[in-house]
Amino acid sequence: MRDLRESRRAYRSIEVDLDALTEEGLWTASTQFRRELQRIPEINRLKRQFQGECFVVPEWLHTGDRVHYGARIYFFREEESVTPEDVIQKNIDAIPSDSFHNFERYQGRLHGYPDCCIDFYHERTSNAPAPEWRSIKPFADQINDEALGNGSSAPIDDVLPRFSEWEDRYAFFAREFFPEPGCETALTKGRAIYDGLSSEYSTRLVEEYFGLTFGYNYLVARAVHTGGSHRPTPGDLGREHLRFYLPLRELLTTSRYS
Repeated sequence: MRDLRESRRAYRSIEVDLDALTEEGLWTASTQFRRELQRIPEINRLKRQFQGECFVVPEWLHTGDRVHYGARIYFFREEESVTPEDVIQKNIDAIPSDSFHNFERYQGRLHGYPDCCIDFYHERTSNAPAPEWRSIKPFADQINDEALGNGSSAPIDDVLPRFSEWEDRYAFFAREFFPEPGCETALTKGRAIYDGLSSEYSTRLVEEYFGLTFGYNYLVARAVHTGGSHRPTPGDLGREHLRFYLPLRELLTTSRYS
């Protein structure tokens, strides 16, 4: 916990200077920002513990007259890795030209998402619901919105009754991944992830992981649809949601998942 507190303090203390919205200016700011990010204790711990390739990069987003920035950590198998410079360059290329959708497609392929789902996610028109909501809408009537108002006191089973009976639940295997309804490619990938996790961990833990992932995506999609703040905070989906922010090693010591 001390490392986590120190990591948060270190991240919040970073100051990023962007002199000009040009490739040179973005590279200079990225290099400085990444140098500071690499000093954060939690990032160094992840790099030591992960058996493949792990690195952190700055991430830039240009909206209107503002440039937003943050950090993203990538994990790759050693034989599948790209370089941090590759990712930074793709991101920088998208900023002055306002073509961030190209960078999002690149990220989707890095994460291994099928092209059909990447295409679906980018099908946005002014006269149709956003793809996030179109992905979630077929399940909206099976969610107990009243239980969501109880915060961390409600179990995930109250929020998503009978979730384990949903065949399509496998398609929601990652947060903020919104597959086209009925997409067989996403279902196949999700089943493989479910089986792989189930071979290592308890069925209850895996079921709740998929349930919490779906619930998180539901809240994001609903906020996109209604124009609200779109990232849930720990506990919004019940007590299991709060518990899932523990390190996995600690989570596995609880009687619920041991």
